[in-house]
This record gives sequence, structure tokens and C-alpha cells, in this order.
Amino acid sequence: MNPVTRFTTVSKTSFLKLFIGLIALLCFMPGAASAAPPITSKIRKDISKTMDAEKRTQNLKAEWKDESRDLADQLEQLEEEAATLKKELKKLTLRLSLEKRKHAENLRREKETGRIKNELTGFLDRVLSTLEANIAVDLPFLTQERKARIVALKEMMVDPEESPAEKFRRVFEALQIEAEYGTTVEVTQETITLDGKEIIVDLFRLGRVSLLCQSLDQKKSAAYDPGTGSWQALPDTVNRDLSRAIAMARLERSIELVELPLGRLQK
Repeated sequence: MNPVTRFTTVSKTSFLKLFIGLIALLCFMPGAASAAPPITSKIRKDISKTMDAEKRTQNLKAEWKDESRDLADQLEQLEEEAATLKKELKKLTLRLSLEKRKHAENLRREKETGRIKNELTGFLDRVLSTLEANIAVDLPFLTQERKARIVALKEMMVDPEESPAEKFRRVFEALQIEAEYGTTVEVTQETITLDGKEIIVDLFRLGRVSLLCQSLDQKKSAAYDPGTGSWQALPDTVNRDLSRAIAMARLERSIELVELPLGRLQK
């Protein structure tokens, strides 16, 4: 207890005892009996007031102690919460710094991806244009199929929903197909113009080296001349070997040597 508070409490108690003693002394003094009732009544009122004040003071002190204790507990709790929040703030600050670095890295990657995407798109467009030009001057085989593939690729290249990886895959798939034409032998039936007439023929393709054809009755044979862009009739002596070559390409005949006109035709 505070010395001043203790002194005040002791002083008030001593004063109260002294005051009560004086009252008792006055009661036993000569002539006090006649005046006792009014004096005693007044004193009792004063004593009652003093005791009430003392009681209120004690109650206030008790309430203040309780409130002080509660405030101390609240302060301790707030300090603990402040320490916890400080730790959380430090964590959040570090996390924010990390997220900022990640965001910056994502922006850099996005920018780099956009640059690569634009360069890849330009490259694929050039490849597709070159492929289309080569088909236009190549031997006329599977013409509709090859042109349809080019059209589909062009539509895909302008489709925003197609990924760059898919565009790359399909363009190079077309390149691979075209490259394989140079190493394969194939027979298809098509309609050509020969000597001013349209006839259905067996079209025999030997890689990209030569493109020959023979009528279904095997009586007429012709070779495609890239120089003139037209079909040139071949001698009847070619019919037998070409017929055999067509059968071998269809796996209808065992492999054997045959003589066929290859390369550019001589006039």
C-alpha cells in the first residue's frame, strides 16, 4: 500500500476514535444530560455520514483495484496480440515481397512468350507459304487432298483458340507428309486429259521422280511433263512394264525389274 494512502486511512480512523471519545466525555460532563439528546442526534448523523463516506471510499478503492487489475490483464492481452500481429505482419510482408517477385517473373515470361509466339507465327506462315508454292509446281498427284490440307492449315493459323504448339505440330506434320511423298510409290485412279480427251487412268507415282499413268484397258500410257504441265503419250512398248509396275505397287505382283521412263521427257 502507498504510504500516503496508509497514512490517510490511519489518520481517518484515529480521528474517528478521538471524535467518539469526545462525545462520550461530553455525555458525562455536568449539565450534559439535558443537552444530550440534540447533541447526540447531531453527532450520530455526522458519524453516520462519516462512516458512509468511509464505506463508499473503501468500495471505490475495491472497485478501482478490480478495474486496475482488469486493465492490467487487458493490457497484457493486447501486448500479446500486438506481438502476434507483428509476427503476422512480418510474414505477410515477406509473402507480399515474394508475390511481387513472382508477378514480375510472370510478366517477364508472358512478354517473352508473346515475343516467341509472334516469331513462331511468322516462321510458320513462311513455311506454309513455301509449302503451298512447292505443291503448286510439284507433280500433280493427290491434288485435291494436298490443296485441302493447305486450306485447313491456313484457317488454323488465324484461329486464336489454337495454341502455338498445336500450330507448330500440324504445320510440321504437313511437311513430313510431303517429304514422305518423295520416298513412296503409290497408285491411284484419277481423271486426266490426254490428247484432248478426259480419261480415267491408273496414276503411278514413283516418289517425286516420275508420274506415269495407264488407261484402265492397259492400252495407253503417258507421262507427266513438268516443263509443259501436260501429259505426253508414251510408246506402246511401255505398256507392259508400266502395267507390271502398277501391279507391284498394289502388292499384286512380286517385285521384279522393269524399264520405265524417268525424269524429263525428251522431245
